[in-house]
Amino acid sequence: MAHAVCDAVGNERVGIQLSPMGVFNDIEPFEGFEEQFTELAQGLGKLGLVYLHLVDHSSMGAPAVPMELKQNLRQAFGETLILSGGYDAKRGEADVEAGLGELVAFGRSFLANPDFIARIMKGADLNQPNFDLFYTPGPEGYIDYPQLD
Repeated sequence: MAHAVCDAVGNERVGIQLSPMGVFNDIEPFEGFEEQFTELAQGLGKLGLVYLHLVDHSSMGAPAVPMELKQNLRQAFGETLILSGGYDAKRGEADVEAGLGELVAFGRSFLANPDFIARIMKGADLNQPNFDLFYTPGPEGYIDYPQLD
């Protein structure tokens, strides 16, 4: 599938998201999954994709992606790695400085903080997202979070 997408739009426009420890219905980590994900990352790297977005769902109750697997995926992919999953500025900076990836995604925190950049720059506390309002119609839960003065 990744080959077909790259052929259709060009590998310089393709990235992929992997969630090695994510669970959905009855899909869970299995024996040998670390080797399989590492091999997958290596193959995707050979395609020249723009990025690999690695999601760690441990902040939402899933098992954490093991550090060794993060390092193996980083090395196997060889291109831009985006880290995500419950990050704050301190942890994000530490993981980038440690070489685990080049970028950190802040999805839920960004939604709950219309002034996210200002809060990060000032070291201010972040609003907590209201999960009950995710994927609901209307502005509530999207544009009504409090901003810094």
